[in-house]
Amino acid sequence: MTITWGKFYGVGVGPGDPRLLTLQAVEVLQAVDLVAIPKSKMERESVAWDIARVHCPANVRLLELEMPMTSDQQVLAKAWQDGAETLLNELKAGKSIAFITLGDPSLYSTYSYLLNILQEKLPRELITTVPGITAMAAAAAKVNLPLATGDEPLLILPSTDDVGQFLDFPNLVLMKVSRRLPEILTLLEERERKAVLLTRLGQPGEQIRWEPKPQDFASDKVDYLSLLLVKKELLGRENSESK
Repeated sequence: MTITWGKFYGVGVGPGDPRLLTLQAVEVLQAVDLVAIPKSKMERESVAWDIARVHCPANVRLLELEMPMTSDQQVLAKAWQDGAETLLNELKAGKSIAFITLGDPSLYSTYSYLLNILQEKLPRELITTVPGITAMAAAAAKVNLPLATGDEPLLILPSTDDVGQFLDFPNLVLMKVSRRLPEILTLLEERERKAVLLTRLGQPGEQIRWEPKPQDFASDKVDYLSLLLVKKELLGRENSESK
C-alpha cells in the first residue's frame, strides 16, 4: 500500500501582533488541515494560537502538543519524541499540518527539536519552514532603535549564568530575561550600559521601560515574553512613547 504523506510546515507567527504575519504564513494557515500548537501545560492558553487564530478557518482542527518548560533533558527528549510521533501519525494519514511558533521558527523554538526528528522520517520536499518576524526586530522597530549599524556586530544571547562576560558588546539582545532580570540589570548598571526592556510586544499588557532599574524588579517577576535591547546610547528615546 502506497502512503501519501501530508506536508509539514513550521510557521513563525511573529511577536504578538496578528498583522505581522507574513503573506506566506497566512496562506499556509488558511490551507492546512491541522494547526499544531505547542503548550507548556495543556490547560494553559497558547499565545501563538491567540496570534494565529484570526487568520485560520473557523473549522480548522487543532492539535495540542505538550512541550514542558523544564531543564530536564530526559523529560524534554520524551516530549519532543512524543510530539513528533503524533505529528507523523497525522502526516502519514495525508493531513497537512502547520506547527505554529512565536517569532521565527529557527530562533530558540521548540520547532527546531521536532524538525530534527521529522527530518529523519520525511523527505525534504514535505517540510517547509516559514520564517516569522522576531521579537528583537519588532522591539527595535517599536522604539525606533536600530539593532546595529555600519560594520557594528550584533550579539543575541539567552540570559544564562555566563551572560556577564558579554555585556560590554556594542549591540546586544538579551532573550529570556525573566529568570534573572534584577541580576542582569545590576551588571548593566555597574558597566554603565543603557538598555530598554520590552514586554509582550503587540499584545495586551505591552510595556516599554527605558533604562529599567534592578530595584524595580526585586519582588515582581517580569513576564516571560520580555527582552532587553542593550546599546551604548539609547538614541530615539525622546521620540518613543513609554507604556
